Amino acid sequence: MLRIKSEDAVGRRLAYDTTYVGVDGASILLRRGHVLTMDDIEKLKNSGTYYVWVEGGEGEEGEICEWDITPYVASRVLGKNLSYSYSGQGSTRIVAERPGVLKVDAEEVTRFNSNRWVLLITRSNNRALGRGELAGVVEAVPFKMSRQDLMSLALRLLLYLDEFKLTRLGAVVTGTEIYEGRKRGAYLPVIRSKCERYGWELVYDEVAPDDEARIAAAVGRAIDAGAQAVVVTGGMSVDATDKTMDAIKQLGAEMIAYGMPMKPTTMSALAYLDGVPIFAVSAGGIYYREWNSIDAVLARVMAGERIDSMDIAAMGVGGLTEAFLERGH
Repeated sequence: MLRIKSEDAVGRRLAYDTTYVGVDGASILLRRGHVLTMDDIEKLKNSGTYYVWVEGGEGEEGEICEWDITPYVASRVLGKNLSYSYSGQGSTRIVAERPGVLKVDAEEVTRFNSNRWVLLITRSNNRALGRGELAGVVEAVPFKMSRQDLMSLALRLLLYLDEFKLTRLGAVVTGTEIYEGRKRGAYLPVIRSKCERYGWELVYDEVAPDDEARIAAAVGRAIDAGAQAVVVTGGMSVDATDKTMDAIKQLGAEMIAYGMPMKPTTMSALAYLDGVPIFAVSAGGIYYREWNSIDAVLARVMAGERIDSMDIAAMGVGGLTEAFLERGH
């Protein structure tokens, strides 16, 4: 690989991707393997690239370049339900092969990232992902490294994806004003979008008035219809008409948590009725539909995890989400 002036590289094959950097971000301008033409030279100079790497010369024996480094590392640290592909410029993308919850060994990732050559950058532990969503990136720091150094890295399983074991969901939308047709319900489309993203099937839905007996009966009908978990929306605050918590108590469900240390949808609850998860979410999920307690907690339950009160309590660190802050709070 040789470093030469761009104008002297016409007819030569690029040995490394070239980058365009603008106000909207960075992108690959010309990829490795492209044979440069006269038209390319102005593009390169307009992007500030006056020198390029081209094929030629002799590399040092035993050296490995970034396009081989990061796929190799990815292949050694990924577990089930994740796949990887090289995306250029020393970066290998890790994506979810199917919907599920990402599991990351944070302590071991920290230890791995103390090396000088390769970094693993992931989404947070317990992050719910849809099929094809980005889980992480493996990035090379130097352009190349010795095979000996690469082999010296302590590569082991660092992340995997638990697919959803529960897939049949029931939904009970509460609100007398919705039940009487005074107001159009806005929560069911949110629930349907979560089902589409995560591969769940909405097997039952019902609108119930703000009455604990009616809400409890609707939850029972959802379970009878084959729901493996039931989400109840709204009625979770302290207003005189809020009856969702009373309904859960009337059912005799085992209460795990009422109130979750996260923003948005703090006023959410998790309970189990004869092993069936009952998840109640505040009205805030309508306005914060992209990320709320359904994604943060119910998704973990749907992946087969038995959540306890300490799991909920631990959510307070990092619980102030970007989705909440972006709305000007």
